[in-house]
Formats: sequence, structure tokens, C-alpha cells
Amino acid sequence: MVKKSLADISVCFKNRYPDLEILCRGYETQEPAAITLAVTQEEIEQERIDQIYEFTDGYLETVCLYRKLALEMIPYGVFIMHASVIDVDGEGYAFLAHSGTGKTTQTRLWLEHFGSRARVINGDKPLIRVTPEGDGWKLTAYGTPWCGKEGMGCNASVPLKALFLLERAADPTCCPASQEYSIDRLFHQLLMPERPDQMMQLLDMIDRLVATVPCYLLRCDMTQNSVTAAYHASNQPDL
Repeated sequence: MVKKSLADISVCFKNRYPDLEILCRGYETQEPAAITLAVTQEEIEQERIDQIYEFTDGYLETVCLYRKLALEMIPYGVFIMHASVIDVDGEGYAFLAHSGTGKTTQTRLWLEHFGSRARVINGDKPLIRVTPEGDGWKLTAYGTPWCGKEGMGCNASVPLKALFLLERAADPTCCPASQEYSIDRLFHQLLMPERPDQMMQLLDMIDRLVATVPCYLLRCDMTQNSVTAAYHASNQPDL
């Protein structure tokens, strides 16, 4: 059993195998647990059936626990998003696309372009927290130990400045995306709960995300031209 701080929420994991403790090193907390999670051996075996490749029980337990965590955090204003988030000068930029269609490539291009000004918060499945701010909302992306096979991420957070919805193109361009298109694309990058109450809470958070954080359609290639197109579009002064 270990306690970890994720998205500034203390979580107690009643793990069976040591993989979880190894994975989550650096996220320790002494705060009382707001959420307590465990999975059964039966759930681990079901996860094995759903996998293409063979994995150890310990690894499968970490997968099950993160899925449960994502659902249990919804009442706390937190959801998981399949995206790569990079921090540049204290502002967060998220890249969203299906697996294998450019998130990691764009992240690496931004790291090369901005150098020491940039760091990866989470390269695969960040936690996004929605909190009140003035008359509106603040969306913050958090790093977690679950950050993709490349292991790109850190125990840090950053306010989200822009979401980039990726498409491949020969000539990079970046333009604002409509709310309807943004919501449709976002739904494909979320873990959808089965419980109606959790679903309503998640939908509310997505509405606040799209209303607060500008979304852009980034037609990108694998060059620095994609970086400059996206950064320029999301950093133009208000007209």
C-alpha cells in the first residue's frame, strides 16, 4: 500500500505487486488519502484478455489502477486525456491525435525548437484539472507516472494555453477549430465512464475546457514549420 499525490489529490493504492511503487517513485505524499483504490486478480486477468501482447501481472495492475483512478477523480474536477502536453515558458500546449499520428513527433520538434524553455509534462495521458478562477475556469495539466512508452513526462503541472488537433499535411497550417469540431475530436481522446453521474460531470468539464482553452486544427508535417505555425497561431495578440 502506497500514498501518492496526483493532480494535487492524495491517492492510496492498495497494490498487490511492486510495479506500482516503482512506477510512481517521486510522487509520494503524507497527506490523508482522498481516494483509495485496489484491483482484484480477476480484474487483472480480464485486462490480460484485452491486451494484444503478454504482460506481467504487476504491469497489468498498474493499467487497471490508472483506469480506476481516472474515473474516481471525475468528482474532484479531474479527467484523463489522451494527449501530449508540453510546457513552454510556463504555458501548456496539448497535442491530440490517435496513437501513431504525430503527438510524439510534434512534442520532440517543440523540444528541439525551444530548448531549455520547454519541458514535457506528460507525453501520453495527462490528468487535466478544472478549477474556478474569477468568473471563469482554469484548466491545468498534470504530469503522472503513466506517460507512454517513451517515458516523456515529469512531476509538474502547467496551465493549458492551447489544444492542437493534429492532421497530417505537406504544407503546415494552423487555424482556430470550431467548438463542434473540437468536442467531436476530444471525445475520441477521453476515457468515457459508464455511470451516468460521472458522464454528466465529465461532459460539464469538457464544455468548460472548450470554452476556456482555444482549440486549433494543426495540419502538420515533421519539420520546424509545424512548430512555428502552431506557436504563431496560439500567441497572436488579441484583436
